[in-house]
Amino acid sequence: MNVSIFGTSLRMNSGSNCRAGCWSAVSVASAHRFQNPVCMKPLKAFTTLGGSFCSRLFDSVTIGLLQNSTCSSFDRLERCMVGARVWSGLIRRLFPWRTPVSPEGSRLHRRRAARSKRQAPAASIRLARSNAYTGLARFTGRSVDRLFLTAMSRPHRYPGPGDLGRVGEEIAVAHALYRDGRPAAPSAFHTTPPPLLSPSIEPAWHPSLRFEWLSFESGYSAPADDPSSDRWNNYDCNRTCHAWVARHSGPERPWLICLHGLGTGGPYADFAGFRAEMLHHELGLNLLMPVLPLHGPRKPPELPVASLLSFDLLDAFHGISQAVWDTRRLIQWARAQGATKIGLYGLSMGSYVSALLSGLENADVVIAGIPVCDIPDLFVHHAPLDQRQEAEEAGVLGVRTRELFELISPLSVTPHTKLENRFIFAGSDDKVSTPEQAERLWEHWGQPGIRWFAGGHVSFFWSSEVGPFVDHRLHKAGFAVLDH
Repeated sequence: MNVSIFGTSLRMNSGSNCRAGCWSAVSVASAHRFQNPVCMKPLKAFTTLGGSFCSRLFDSVTIGLLQNSTCSSFDRLERCMVGARVWSGLIRRLFPWRTPVSPEGSRLHRRRAARSKRQAPAASIRLARSNAYTGLARFTGRSVDRLFLTAMSRPHRYPGPGDLGRVGEEIAVAHALYRDGRPAAPSAFHTTPPPLLSPSIEPAWHPSLRFEWLSFESGYSAPADDPSSDRWNNYDCNRTCHAWVARHSGPERPWLICLHGLGTGGPYADFAGFRAEMLHHELGLNLLMPVLPLHGPRKPPELPVASLLSFDLLDAFHGISQAVWDTRRLIQWARAQGATKIGLYGLSMGSYVSALLSGLENADVVIAGIPVCDIPDLFVHHAPLDQRQEAEEAGVLGVRTRELFELISPLSVTPHTKLENRFIFAGSDDKVSTPEQAERLWEHWGQPGIRWFAGGHVSFFWSSEVGPFVDHRLHKAGFAVLDH
């Protein structure tokens, strides 16, 4: 049967495919603004503020559903992402009016801009952060971030009796193995992996672009004398590395390595978060999106979503180490495919890996979005006071942990990328990775270009500032093929 949704006609089969056809119709219809003035007339009853409120409210609900820990399997997480993105897109077309984020012509903005020019550079970043619009966007950003943190703080994720003592003992042994008498030198700790010669590559499909599913045996393993080696090396799903590849045929061009955030790692979530269609089709870039350890198809079914960051801190230690190992192999493979330039673009946890890689690989551009740069500090910030005290007494959070994580810290390396090609964007009211972590990375990187957007950690999904900032910086760094 034929179905028309807001002027978009689709042919649908009856039976079991009917539901899928409906979703497809809604997805296509939500991709276009309404052109029919008759349809638009009733909507004009909504004010600018009302439309913005409804749109952001539905965004909050859908993104909150995404992070619900009831999506225990990879397939269910993927379905949640598809449904949430489709519904969010439809609602945002129903209510297209939005409150301007940075009213350039307002008297307050001009006064703040003039004051900003008189400040020293180190103070300007904090002024820019405080100048970010903090009305409805701030409220929405906080709400969504709290939903995310609530999903990540379910009781089953808390350490049980004896867990903190076990983790403290593991950290003490690992510290003696990796750090006693050795400097914090990530370049020496992260050895160069073997080249990736013949990965498995299969064609795959996404509504916005065709891509390839690349997979290969990681080859990373924790040393036998590491106290967590039995646990880490027995994550069978994690031994195979997966990556999504979107590349053009024809002449050689830049490759952008996109590293996703915590809890995602599927093509639908990653393509939406990185705006893959824009980067691939409009900027003409080849995209390579590795799946981080314990994410997506690499996550063992018995582990919860986002288990890379848990009270088992050595899992995070080996997860970051393996992410660096796998991505370096993929970078070697991309160079062998004729990459003219290599760029690193990370979101949240992916920005941690990207920032660390920038000190180990010669990247032509590096972008850290809503960044994390200090994992022990992140645990200290989010842990309840009583659990933090217990963790400190058990040796889980302390000097040994900090010294151990210096081996995998972006703050322990100096980027090989030129200063003018390092960029950061962060939420002014981020409740997950916190603005302080973005400021620390900005200081460590030599105060490169930074953009504060209005909202929280997850708000980059609908921010009107992030996309243009990333596109402009990539174009400025030579990551745009305009004649493709």
